[in-house]
Amino acid sequence: MTNKTDGNMVFNPTHVQIGNLITMIDTGDIALPDLQRLFIWTKTKVRDLLDSLYKGLPVGVIILWKIAEPKQTGVKPINIGTKKEPTYLVIDGQQRLTALYSIIKNKSVIVKNVKKEKVKIAFNPIQEKFEVWNPAIEKNPEWISDVSEIFNNAAMFSFIKNYLKRNEEKDVLMDEDLIASRIEGVRAIQNYTFPVLELSSELDPEEVSEIFVRINSKGKQLTQSDFILTLMSVYWQEGRDILEKFCTESHILPITGKPSPYNIINIHPTPENMIRAIIGFAFRRGKLKYAYLTLKGRDFENKVTTPELRGKNFNKFKDAQQKTLDLTNWHDFIKIVHSIGFANEKLVSSKVAFYTTYALYLIGKCDYGIDSLELEHLIKRYFVFSQITQRYSASPESTIEQDLNTLSDLNDFRAFIDNTIHTNMTKDFWEIRLPQDILKTSSTNSFAFSVYTAALCYFDTNVALSDIKLRDYLNPFIKAKKNTIDLHHIFPKKYLEKINISTRREVNQIANMLYLEYKHNIKIGDKVPGDYWPDLLDGYSPDEINTFLRTYDLPQDFWNMKYSEFLEERRMLMANKIRDYFNSL
Repeated sequence: MTNKTDGNMVFNPTHVQIGNLITMIDTGDIALPDLQRLFIWTKTKVRDLLDSLYKGLPVGVIILWKIAEPKQTGVKPINIGTKKEPTYLVIDGQQRLTALYSIIKNKSVIVKNVKKEKVKIAFNPIQEKFEVWNPAIEKNPEWISDVSEIFNNAAMFSFIKNYLKRNEEKDVLMDEDLIASRIEGVRAIQNYTFPVLELSSELDPEEVSEIFVRINSKGKQLTQSDFILTLMSVYWQEGRDILEKFCTESHILPITGKPSPYNIINIHPTPENMIRAIIGFAFRRGKLKYAYLTLKGRDFENKVTTPELRGKNFNKFKDAQQKTLDLTNWHDFIKIVHSIGFANEKLVSSKVAFYTTYALYLIGKCDYGIDSLELEHLIKRYFVFSQITQRYSASPESTIEQDLNTLSDLNDFRAFIDNTIHTNMTKDFWEIRLPQDILKTSSTNSFAFSVYTAALCYFDTNVALSDIKLRDYLNPFIKAKKNTIDLHHIFPKKYLEKINISTRREVNQIANMLYLEYKHNIKIGDKVPGDYWPDLLDGYSPDEINTFLRTYDLPQDFWNMKYSEFLEERRMLMANKIRDYFNSL
């Protein structure tokens, strides 16, 4: 890749000393919000970085993206005494710069327990070795227990002299000049020159992402949500902190009973997930690229970017984030999903559909003022529709964009939900595509089996031949012993092998699966279905047997059927169960 496109500068390759980069962070020229967020590097990685820099080894490229209008960003410089606005965003190198800033400026970082902690790296001038601090190092005079002392000591001559003196008393033989040069060598890390790519402010996110991937092949490809998060860091850092705190707390069971995003289906949103919901709600956009440009203040009609429009759109984003992260809204939506049988997050096969439906819930509630009971009814149906059709599996952003555009054009929330479902869930869908295509899978993690399982939970079905409710078994907070309940092969694997059916795709068809207590499964072994099923149902009246078959969508006398016929008939019955479930909503 060249550094010019159509005569415009794409990037400016340069070299900047670490000391100058640190100064630019201090003054606010470089926005480094990672100092206020979780530091994900291990102390060992920080040690290795210092060791490489000390030895003059390459440690990668720093990529900075120039901000078009470095004014009124809301990002506070690290040094509060300055008033400068950021000129650059760090696209690649956040953790390296955060580590170096922490060490050289003797600052704490935020670690896994969400507490501030000083990363202490020790240096042994005699062995010329870096190591992560520990109590034994602290007691050993050969070690400088925290290299931050080297960078922050104005009287280096006295510092080195004191080091030599305390080791002289311990009878450690040293070349004093060599020791002094090694300590000075650590201090000279500030003079290490980083290769820096300064990306043009004219580049769009996709171009920046391409440059990032080409230069840093080991890094993850930047997504549009990464750019939106970076933009939040510049113009609304407090909002990004609130968003990330919400996502972090969704993983943590609250001990004090304090309201929390932790929820009954144990689903854990990421910032990207929530951004999708916020953007869909605020701007009716599915393509995050356009959302990013909207937040930058892009006027798509006149093709100009203005601070006024940026401020207006960010205010709209802020309002939408507040409502999206509102715990009442969040838990009300979660309860809707839980009430229709999605007992845990594993049953939610399409997470994109989950967060898109959440955006629609917010639109219906906040923008259209739909009555809560009616909204619940509409959202239940749309959520199941989005899961069983995998509405947002192929080209999700384009489909979301199209759906939200359709909603805006109709300007009728009820009509949008009803029309979208009616158009897609036709008679052919129920009678042909669902039984003959969608349910014809061997993956119990498939969206088809997830929706079927949700239907069983919704109808309050027990585990077969058991008093245990399937919903209770699937409760994410109930930890049962392994194999108490199992997915049983109705036609056992070994029996199928005997009749020359052995491929996983045939044997593990979801139509051949049934939740069953392990004690029954053990008794079955590899028996012929015609032998073991009558035994299991022994003592049941004809009416009770018929009820059992209807409950678990099993054909009459299925144990005497050919396997292929059984699968075909059961898929049809499972499809009918899903249809009854959907219609009951």
